[in-house]
Amino acid sequence: MITHLPSGRIVAKTVEYMDSSRKRARGLLKYKSPLVDFAAIFKLPFFGFFPLVHTFKMKFAIDIFFCDHEKRVIKKFSAISPGRLIMPWKYFFGGCRYLIEFSESQVSEIKTGDQLAWDDQSI
Repeated sequence: MITHLPSGRIVAKTVEYMDSSRKRARGLLKYKSPLVDFAAIFKLPFFGFFPLVHTFKMKFAIDIFFCDHEKRVIKKFSAISPGRLIMPWKYFFGGCRYLIEFSESQVSEIKTGDQLAWDDQSI
């Protein structure tokens, strides 16, 4: 579960932790349709150096958030359609600790600087 701390609202009820290189490589590509209130959390290797995300072969649009080590949103990309490359250029050399991919979640109220919360014992 992921909670938006400023509002106290749960933004994703189901979370999948991408805790291996194989899982990180596939992300949400393995799903044929968007899952409701779902998010995938990636702990980025090398302290977020070169945080590149692709949506090639994705079958639906997703929201992508990059967060720092305090789980604050530092960059947000909304409704990213299939076939795109996404990278927060400002953080090319690091600073992004987590990447979150949301599918069918109500995340429009979340802004850059907002803090999120989740149980990260699995990642």
